[in-house]
Amino acid sequence: MSRRGFLRLAAALLALLLAGGCSRLYEKEYSSVTRHEESTDLSRSDVPYYEVHTYLGMKNAVQGLIAAGAETGTVHAVDYSGSVQDDISRVCLEATRDYPLGAYAVEYISQSVNRILSYYEIKLRISYHLSAEEILSVRTASSLGDVYAMMELAAVNGTEHLAVETSTLTVTERALNGYVEGYYRKHPELLASMPKVTVIFHPSEESVSKIVEFDFSYREPHDDAQARLEAVRQTAESIAAEYRGEDAGILALVCCTSVARSILNPSGGDTAYDALVLGSSGSEGCAMAYQLLCNECGLECQVVEGRVDGARRYWNIIRIGGSYYHVDAYACISEAVAEAFLRSDDEMRLRYWWDVNKYPACGGELTAQQILDELLPPETAEPEDEAEVPSEEA
Repeated sequence: MSRRGFLRLAAALLALLLAGGCSRLYEKEYSSVTRHEESTDLSRSDVPYYEVHTYLGMKNAVQGLIAAGAETGTVHAVDYSGSVQDDISRVCLEATRDYPLGAYAVEYISQSVNRILSYYEIKLRISYHLSAEEILSVRTASSLGDVYAMMELAAVNGTEHLAVETSTLTVTERALNGYVEGYYRKHPELLASMPKVTVIFHPSEESVSKIVEFDFSYREPHDDAQARLEAVRQTAESIAAEYRGEDAGILALVCCTSVARSILNPSGGDTAYDALVLGSSGSEGCAMAYQLLCNECGLECQVVEGRVDGARRYWNIIRIGGSYYHVDAYACISEAVAEAFLRSDDEMRLRYWWDVNKYPACGGELTAQQILDELLPPETAEPEDEAEVPSEEA
């Protein structure tokens, strides 16, 4: 070999050594190097490159670029066994179809492959339909309970969009649908009205690892909802404060009559605010108002959805002394309290229908009349007329 040829070879080897001397970020099936040694954070402004030797390494490298939100990247396939061109095409397809974050955020990936000395250089360009901030905002949940907690917080805070990555098999459409509605029914003091929620799985519901995307829509702006909540909470607190310390039966009755007396228009809205503050509500608003008052009084209660004479109806089931009872505050607007308060299943079935598998059986021994007798003092008997005493003069 000539002296000039030897110097060229030495220069090429030195260049390869220098190229491999940058900081390593990952030690998996690939090596990752960033252009900026002072920062290991990958962002859209960085142009990271990876050194891979296997298909798995190539797959991890592409997923790493997506996880970092990078729009461009370079992969060096060194001592690679297999077809680099075929494998990178397959990896990019799988990244957008099967990788949860790719299926959620990536629009497409383009790639080009060039042979450089002893390795292949793969240039990648990734197009997203989400911003880098949206990608980095994806949260992680290790259980269905974690997902529920995130949904609750999102609804209370008025969040419009939530994305959660999980590998929990119990996170299914059936488990998620209706959860926010159930939370709203239990906590009218936290949600002014019921949000609508849509759920989308990426890549699919059946995938073990997936991103669940939630979109929340609300009736009113968050600030308006908070103002309504503050008003109805103050109303509930003032009602409950007057009877604190009373036993559960009296509190349950007071809550029922308070709702019924608040209603001026029995065909109005459907929230606790509509019932207690505006005085205009149908059965749903009355049931939510009763739930709110029971929560404020520390009574166990739940909202029931069913039918009365074929028409949709909402009422409540309450627990007193270990037994459950039906309470229909809406019916108390026009009917005697005894006809709609502390009713058993058998008494309700004459006109009401509900899914008995969703709610506890009601059949306690306590009656509305017993509570009324306890709350109201017995009437004092009229004294009998005394016998006339004849005068001494007679």
